[in-house]
Amino acid sequence: MPYIEKIEMKGFKSYGNKKVVVPLSKGFTAIVGANGSGKSNIGDAVLFVLGGLSAKAMRATRISDLIFAGNKAEPAAKYAEVAMYFNNEDRGFPIDEDEVVIKRRVYPDGRSNYWLNGKRATRSEILDLLSAAMISPEGYNLVLQGDITKFIKMSPTERRLIIDEISGIAEYDAKKEKAIEELKQAEENLARVDLLIKEVKKQLDKLEKERNDALRYLDLKEKVERAKVALLLGEIKRLESLIADSEERDTLIEKETSSVEEELKALVKEIIAKERELNEVERELEEKSEDGILEVTRKISEVKSKIEMAKRNIENARKEIEEDQRRLAKAKEELKKVSDEIEKSKGAITRWSKRREKLLVEIKEKETARNELVVRLGEIDRSYAVAREEFDKVVNELEEAKKELYTREAEVKKFEEEIERGKTRITQAKLKRNALKEEIAKAKEELEGKRSELVEIEGKMNKAEGRLRKAEKELEEKAKKLKKVESDLAKAKEELIKAEAQREVRGNRAAEFLKKQNIPGLYGTLGELIKVSDERYALAVEVALGGNYDNVVVEDDRVAEEAIRLLKEKKLGRLTFLPLNKIKPRSMKSRPPLGVPALDVVQYDPRFKNAVAYALGDTLIVEDMDEARTVGIGKVRMVTLGGELLEKSGAITGGHYRPRGRLGINTDEIKKRVERLEREKESLESAVNALKLEIRGLENELFNLRMKKSELSKDLQVSQRDMERLLKEDKALAEEIAEIERMIEKLNERIHEYTGEMAKLRGRIERLEKKREKLKKALENPEARELNAKIREVEGEIAKLREELSRVESKLESLESRINDELLPRKADLEEEIEGLINRINALKANITENEEAIKKFEAELEELKKAEENVKDELKELRERRESLRNEIVELRERKDELSNRIQELRIEANTLKIKLAQYENELKERQAELKHFDQKLVKSIKPDEIPEPEELEELKGEIEKMEEEIRSLEPVNMKAIEDFEVVERRYMELSSRREQVLAEKESIEDFIAEIEGQKREVFMRTLNEIAKNFSELFAKLSPGGSAKLILENPEDPFAGGLEIEAKPAGKDVKRIEAMSGGEKALTALAFVFAIQRYKPAPFYLFDEIDAHLDDANVKRVADLIKESSQSSQFIVITLRDVMMANADKIIGVSMRNGISRVVALSLEKAMKILEEARKKSEAEHAEMFGHLGV
Repeated sequence: MPYIEKIEMKGFKSYGNKKVVVPLSKGFTAIVGANGSGKSNIGDAVLFVLGGLSAKAMRATRISDLIFAGNKAEPAAKYAEVAMYFNNEDRGFPIDEDEVVIKRRVYPDGRSNYWLNGKRATRSEILDLLSAAMISPEGYNLVLQGDITKFIKMSPTERRLIIDEISGIAEYDAKKEKAIEELKQAEENLARVDLLIKEVKKQLDKLEKERNDALRYLDLKEKVERAKVALLLGEIKRLESLIADSEERDTLIEKETSSVEEELKALVKEIIAKERELNEVERELEEKSEDGILEVTRKISEVKSKIEMAKRNIENARKEIEEDQRRLAKAKEELKKVSDEIEKSKGAITRWSKRREKLLVEIKEKETARNELVVRLGEIDRSYAVAREEFDKVVNELEEAKKELYTREAEVKKFEEEIERGKTRITQAKLKRNALKEEIAKAKEELEGKRSELVEIEGKMNKAEGRLRKAEKELEEKAKKLKKVESDLAKAKEELIKAEAQREVRGNRAAEFLKKQNIPGLYGTLGELIKVSDERYALAVEVALGGNYDNVVVEDDRVAEEAIRLLKEKKLGRLTFLPLNKIKPRSMKSRPPLGVPALDVVQYDPRFKNAVAYALGDTLIVEDMDEARTVGIGKVRMVTLGGELLEKSGAITGGHYRPRGRLGINTDEIKKRVERLEREKESLESAVNALKLEIRGLENELFNLRMKKSELSKDLQVSQRDMERLLKEDKALAEEIAEIERMIEKLNERIHEYTGEMAKLRGRIERLEKKREKLKKALENPEARELNAKIREVEGEIAKLREELSRVESKLESLESRINDELLPRKADLEEEIEGLINRINALKANITENEEAIKKFEAELEELKKAEENVKDELKELRERRESLRNEIVELRERKDELSNRIQELRIEANTLKIKLAQYENELKERQAELKHFDQKLVKSIKPDEIPEPEELEELKGEIEKMEEEIRSLEPVNMKAIEDFEVVERRYMELSSRREQVLAEKESIEDFIAEIEGQKREVFMRTLNEIAKNFSELFAKLSPGGSAKLILENPEDPFAGGLEIEAKPAGKDVKRIEAMSGGEKALTALAFVFAIQRYKPAPFYLFDEIDAHLDDANVKRVADLIKESSQSSQFIVITLRDVMMANADKIIGVSMRNGISRVVALSLEKAMKILEEARKKSEAEHAEMFGHLGV
């Protein structure tokens, strides 16, 4: 099995202008590198050199995008080139060389060139070579980045087709197609033989009948002669009896006519009386119909309308009552709540009022105590009291000033802290905004990219849908054309078979023999060279041709001589030839006013005009014998549409005629038509198949585009929401910054204001402290100090009580305000609403009662009107019945009158008829007696009395005679040569029957072969599927210990009519359909499927790009072990970032990027592991930088 030794790249994607070599191991090679280093571009290079055409599959917009675009370090490449070196020592490629090199180069204009071992080759040649080694650019052995789940996402039918390809059942399909073609040919041969048998059988039956007819003919002649004599004797006997009966009947008719005339007179008088009575009844009926019934009906309709209106009013009122009652209940419920709330609030007011009264009493008591202390203080020392009062005032002012200063200082400090916090928040918000702006720019770019991609996809979809509609329309048109061509072809083939059969059974073997000799100047029989323009004239033309039908038209007398020589030589009989250089055309001297010249109703090649005119030029086609008589029998040769031939000599030929067949049958022309139709059919079938393939491809393309559009639309919605969220966050941050800045500005204004106030307060405090010290020295009386202290204590208590009193009064005010301004007005509104609803409900109920009373009244009125209507109807009914009775009586009387009139007429006619018949009978009797004398008198005398038929038996005997004569006519002309012809055709029939058995046996053999192929195909497919399914189950259990999975056919009875489903049960989970699996589960399932195929039928190499992206370390280890195990039979190239995978590799290739150009270097396992360990400890940027130095 061949394997890849190395890959060379130049100018390909990120690998720059220099040649880059990627050496590979025969077993397991791991390719590692940082994200964005270009390692996945190696996978794209493999797909590219294998002949891949999808730029999208190679992660490019178009194929020319694979060319290195250039950067600051290196200019753009002129082309992209990839070469793949295969080891071919085992001759896996059908080339007698140890190394096979495939190279592909693409140019900026999208052109691609291929080389095979240094020689230019075509893509088809490359693909054929790869196919021989079981390699394909679309193979399941190539799993590029993000493609691992393609085996999961593909449809069940696509999955089954992979098994079809692996099992190699295509050869069975090819055999089956070939067998179907052979079967089709056998069926056509069978149909052809059946038609020939049918035609020969007709001829055989005809000859058999003609042979029997000759014997029957003589027997019938004798019987007819005897029957005619007996018939004449019976007729004479009948006529004699009829004459006697007629004379007796004439007497009876005269008596009956007189009696009927008397009865008719009495009947006429009775009819006149009945008609008068009928006129009176109809007048009365008309008056009552117009005046009575119409008025009553109108009133009934009006009353019914009023009743219906009242019922609707009642129904509407009930609905309104129901709605109002619901609203009333709701209003009452709310009124109760409002009333309860008012009571509750009044209770609270009472409690708070009591508390206020108590506080007022306490304040009054405290003020009294304070006043008493002040009085005592005044009694001690009036000057001290004044000084003390001044001192207290200063102390209070000082305390207030200090307190205000402390408050201002605290507030300024608080403002300053708030300002600092605000500045910090502004800084943080600005940092966030900067980060957001980057995110927004990135999101906007991504959003625009997705929108552009979506527009591009929609454009592609529109184009694909347009192409699909066009292809479907074209397919429909082609299918219609194909169906018509197939129908025309079937008809043409049937026409050809019938024509050949007719020609064969007509027995003109001599003419057929000559045609097969391809004698130059021999054109065919006259019957073949003529076509009738209108089928009405076909029989007439055929009869007119007569013996000329089989005359052979030739160029000249020399051709005729050569033909005659061949007929003599082969002893094939005689033919009449019409040499065009000698034959003299016939014509009519003058055209009669009636009829159509036979030449005018036929079509032929102008070259054969003289030959056709020789046979038909003097013949006139007429409608029938009457038209022939009008033209003049004997004046011109004529033929009727019914086939009677009237020669110019006066001879008339007629009777039953069997047409020989359609004129102008030329099998060569029909064969050409069949060949043309077969070519047209083949062309249309190719076009239809191509269109079906195109439609299937377009449907797949549309499906993929729709899936991508759906995914992209979802991504776009997410991106749009992210963008909106980011913009919203940015706006919120901007507003927050502006708000904080406004707050800082206000705080600075407050600080400035408070700083001025604080300076004034400090000066005031300083002045008050000096004043306090001065007053302090003046206050040295201990008793006065004690009283002052007590006064201050009481005043503090009074202040607290007044503060509480203020809160109580505020609460009372709030409660009273709520009761007066909210609850009481709401209560009044609800009471008013309730009263209005009750009044409305009562009014509606009254309306219902009113309407119900009206309905009763209207219904009573309706009953009265209905009774009146019935009365009028009864009267009208009685009058109508009387009118009908009179009409019937008059009709019966008139019928009787007509009967009597008819009877009189009949009797008179009968009397006249009798007289005429009597004369006729007497004449007929004389004629029959005269006719009898023409027959052989011995025959007449030999007729016995019992042979003479009774009158009732005459018609039967006539019928028998007619039947016998008809049979005789039908037998004419009698073909005495039929016995010999019958034997010849019978032998031909037996030959064809034997041939049919052979063709039928061939057909059955082909059908058995097709069934055998189908069985073998299914057996091979099922054997392959069972092996792969077994491998799949085992490998899934190995990759997911404790789990299970299986492959299931959608249609086990007919595997090729359905697809292949995957059912998996990861360890510790329920059975899952693939759609419900996680990314890791899907990856493991897909890998199990790929390795199941690999175990059954290994590919030369496998390329996996980051198949372990969604797997944890344990699963990566199991996959890596499986790859290691499988690399004994196939080459594995794995692009990975996982150390567990790397550890199992036979060879490790590192990929790094410096200055935008990818580099490749071979790594030892230790170095690669060390690099990965260091990478885990560094940031993403350092990780990228580390791999950037790998190539140094």
